Amino acid sequence: MKPLKRTLPMLVAVIAVASCGGNNRQSTLGDLEYRPKQEQEIEFEKLDHAQVREEYKELLDLFEDKQLKEQIERRIADVYMMESVHTQHQDVEKKSYYLEAIKEYEKILEKYPNSPDNAEVLYQLAKAYDMEGEQEKALRMLTELTSKHPYYPNLAEAWFRVADIHFSNQRYDQAKHAYQQVTHLNTGTLWVNAHYMLGWTHYKQFQYEKSLDSYANVLNTYLAGKESAEGLGKAEKPVVEDTLHSISLSLDKLAGAETIPNVPGLVGRSYVWMLYKKLGDFYLEKELFGEAVNSYRAYIDANPSSQRAPVFHNMVINAHIKGGFPALALEEKALYVKAYGIHSNFNVADESIRASISTSLREYLEELAKFHHSAAQDYDKKLAELEEKPKGQDKRISVARKDAKASYDSAAAYYKELADTFPNDPNFDSTMYYRAEVLFAGKRFAEAVHDYEFVAYTPKGKSAEEQRPDAGYAAIISYQKHIDTYPEAEQNSKAVRQWQEKAVASMLNFAGTFHADERSPSVLTNAAEYLFSLNKYEQAIEVSTALLNKNPNLDNNLKKTAYGIAAHSWFKLENYVEAEASYLNQRALVVQESEEYNVISERLATTIYKNSETIVQTGDKQATIAELLKIKALSPNSTRRVPAQYDAVILLMELKQWDTAIDELLDLKANFSEHELAVEFPRKLALAYERDERWQAASQEYLALNANDPDVEVQREALFAAAMMFEKSAEHEKAIKYFKQYAHRYEQPFDTRMEARYRLALNYETLGEAGKMQYWLRRVIEANRKAGDNKTERSIWLAAWANTKYGDFYAEQFHNTKLTQPLVKSLPKRNAFLEQASASYQQAAESGVLEYVTLSGYKIAKLYQALASDLRTAPPPSNLSGSDIQLYESIIEEQAQPLDQLAIELHEANASRAWDGEFNEWIDKSFVQLRALYPERYAKSEVLVSYGDEIR
Repeated sequence: MKPLKRTLPMLVAVIAVASCGGNNRQSTLGDLEYRPKQEQEIEFEKLDHAQVREEYKELLDLFEDKQLKEQIERRIADVYMMESVHTQHQDVEKKSYYLEAIKEYEKILEKYPNSPDNAEVLYQLAKAYDMEGEQEKALRMLTELTSKHPYYPNLAEAWFRVADIHFSNQRYDQAKHAYQQVTHLNTGTLWVNAHYMLGWTHYKQFQYEKSLDSYANVLNTYLAGKESAEGLGKAEKPVVEDTLHSISLSLDKLAGAETIPNVPGLVGRSYVWMLYKKLGDFYLEKELFGEAVNSYRAYIDANPSSQRAPVFHNMVINAHIKGGFPALALEEKALYVKAYGIHSNFNVADESIRASISTSLREYLEELAKFHHSAAQDYDKKLAELEEKPKGQDKRISVARKDAKASYDSAAAYYKELADTFPNDPNFDSTMYYRAEVLFAGKRFAEAVHDYEFVAYTPKGKSAEEQRPDAGYAAIISYQKHIDTYPEAEQNSKAVRQWQEKAVASMLNFAGTFHADERSPSVLTNAAEYLFSLNKYEQAIEVSTALLNKNPNLDNNLKKTAYGIAAHSWFKLENYVEAEASYLNQRALVVQESEEYNVISERLATTIYKNSETIVQTGDKQATIAELLKIKALSPNSTRRVPAQYDAVILLMELKQWDTAIDELLDLKANFSEHELAVEFPRKLALAYERDERWQAASQEYLALNANDPDVEVQREALFAAAMMFEKSAEHEKAIKYFKQYAHRYEQPFDTRMEARYRLALNYETLGEAGKMQYWLRRVIEANRKAGDNKTERSIWLAAWANTKYGDFYAEQFHNTKLTQPLVKSLPKRNAFLEQASASYQQAAESGVLEYVTLSGYKIAKLYQALASDLRTAPPPSNLSGSDIQLYESIIEEQAQPLDQLAIELHEANASRAWDGEFNEWIDKSFVQLRALYPERYAKSEVLVSYGDEIR
């Protein structure tokens, strides 16, 4: 037996430990190191783990007390556990670090299954299993611990570990239950962590609202009374950041930022702005720019008066920019100006925010002003393009005009707000100049005058120094334009005279201030132009005419101006003859093929075209044609030339002057194939050829239309028309070719396809090709039969006609087949042709068309008549005696008489229609036949009784 010099002091320690074993206090080896003074006699730090275990094992043999033995055995197991931890930390390579500790703890549980102190054993055993990677065994130990030892001091940690194991194995419902137990047992860091993980268990189970409630508990722990995470410790900040990110994930699964106000734990929290920002940043990082904007915007909408609202507004703008949506960014900048600009009610206490707003306003106002200025100019360009060809463009012109006006007004408003917000800005004068420009372009001339004259004559600085002369000149034009806005009835009013006086004063001011400017002489001397701009056309004409008449050596440039003013004025007065003369005089002073020459030529063409409109109202189409074709002679390159020439063609066709119309159309077709009206030239040319009965030329034009016209309907109609032209020119083979193309290519319209089949049958009949004619007759009949709702009176007529043609074919076969002896052989063949002919005629009659009802009745009757006649005249058999011949003839007569009777009935059916007021050639022919077949009734002579005989 080993000496017990160290054992007795240790015994005291064990007894001390045992004495407090029943108070549910956690007992560990740490207690041995730091408990009563007696322990200090043992130098534990000088013992390794094996030696400590040996010391404890020696004690086991010394005591009989079971409770004490149990405590010693627990200490031995704890030392194994400590050794396992130590070995693992020393990076000693072993297959299993905790196997011995596990065995010892398991022995204790087996030996003392009902010990109240097993809670710590279960806890340590679970830890050992966990360290060995056997989570399910660890979970069993923890489950037993939590179920059997509800007062265990570390119960919260045990439940947390249970939750973690369930969570890592995706058993989220069990994990949720375990984390909830932790929140009921602990209020410290573990409680916060449990709520964080509880949020994740809800998230994993798609319980996003509940996850938000759990995350709110975490934030409210760390951020209570705070507006941000500033001041938090290094351990707390990451938790807050992770929680914010987790909240973003849950919000993303719900309605986004709209959900935030509905989370009870977040309502009224000063840090709530972080949630909106974090969610927006979350979406921004994923390039979900719309969702990011909605998140930032949600904060602004919920907190419009917050000092952070402008910051969030800039986040919205930057998100749009980052997402590549400059138009949306610009809209937000406009909202920013409205919300925080000089005219808003937004109050800023923070100087840094005030400075930031000021910087943004300076940038946004200038950008918005320039954007709307540029947009308005673009609308003006579009408007000018539309007004060059205004026909049918009224709505688009109106929209473009409104858009331009709105953009100019917006630009003016932003330039003004920029000037009002920053009155001491170095660029103040240039801002005023730009505002004057947009006011002018937006037709707000009276307001433009003020800003132009400010820049020209009373500027603050030098930012618009170069624009001063232009501003002064623009002010004069603005006066004139403003005067033009007054109604004609008010042109002589006092108000207009006052504006005219101001305009003259401005002209004088311009000439005095900018006397070196090249425009000064024109401002002072060009009275005629000024009068013209004031709509004083008669006075402008008087001034320009006097200028020309009184100054024979007048400079050519001034002459051009004078003639131009006169021409413009005559045009405005709708005296187009005088305007034409003045434009011709003006153009004579200009170099041909120059841009100026072309401009005057265009005005000349417009004037002539306008005069043609005046002439056509008088009803003189011939004079209108001459005026329209004058443009071709005088301004052949003007944009008016083609429309004028085309209008002349229309009038020529109305007057049936086909030769001239065709010549003009050929000219247009040859020289203006790219014109917007070019598609009409070959159409009208084909029609003109047809109306002039130039069938071959018309057919070629229609074929070209079929091949080249962009309108598929025109192509279709042209193919049919081409075939008709070939038919009219007796080119039946070609007519057949193109009618056949039409019939195969176009199923609709139904009527036209039927006509094509009909024409094919006719043309084949003309060529004597009976088989092919019959093929198309069948197509006509079959198509009408299957037409359903598409069936028309015309298709019914065509089908009846086709059936009649078939009947005629079989009737001809009938007549060509003679009766020979023996009749039993020749008669059936003839009867077959009769039946086929009768069937076809009957189908024609069933159409209900009177023409074919009566025709069919007549022709069937004639067939019966012919058969009866042929029976009677057929030669008798050669071997008959005299008495047999008589018998034979009586039998034949018996066969023929019913046929005569059938013929009579059919003719009478036709004749009876006459009593109903219907009559045609077939009814008339039936009457003729009845007089021969039934003379006693239909061949009676009318008895004429004279007036005198009647009264005698």
